[in-house]
Amino acid sequence: MRRQAFITLALCALALAGCDVDNGSLDRARQNFGTDDPRPDAFYTCGSHNCSKRIAVSLSAKEWATARAPLMRRPRSAGAERRALAEALRRLEVMVGEKTGYNSDLAYSTLQVAGKAQDCVDEMVNTAVYLPMLDDAGLLRLHRPGQRVTIGFMTRRFWTHTVASIVQKDTGQEFIVETWAVDHGKTPYIMDRKAWAANAPLRRDF
Repeated sequence: MRRQAFITLALCALALAGCDVDNGSLDRARQNFGTDDPRPDAFYTCGSHNCSKRIAVSLSAKEWATARAPLMRRPRSAGAERRALAEALRRLEVMVGEKTGYNSDLAYSTLQVAGKAQDCVDEMVNTAVYLPMLDDAGLLRLHRPGQRVTIGFMTRRFWTHTVASIVQKDTGQEFIVETWAVDHGKTPYIMDRKAWAANAPLRRDF
């Protein structure tokens, strides 16, 4: 019986290998983790693995202006908007990290031996918080927030991995927003979803 159960589990893992699936909208992700209705002056972010800690954060008017500055100018192309979005997200992570103490977070972290860490679920939820704040401010002209996307076992360092995504409005092309694979304060990857799901090297499709 145990052998049969093991074989079933192994077959399921292989079936998921390389597959990416939608886990619903980013609105749903925020609701599931108690971070819905974010505003620059009052929102929650996640930390310490699977959003086991929710931290209330607020940005001053000056901080919010600094965060959104890269997106204030109308982009010449969708790639230029993705570049500006990546910088805005980087700035938000730096500001929030200083307020919450998660500025020691390292790439690919789960539970660090020293300092506070954020796993991919924490990072996905936080991106799902930042995107609507920018979108509600009218700063995403060529993209919209997308889905929560999860990749199957045996890809992306051999465990299940989840990210937020954005969608280019005119083409419907979806891009994952990968903040977990960079150290705190570094520019996140924004990458074509199909290439990401195929386990292509991480890149910035700007």
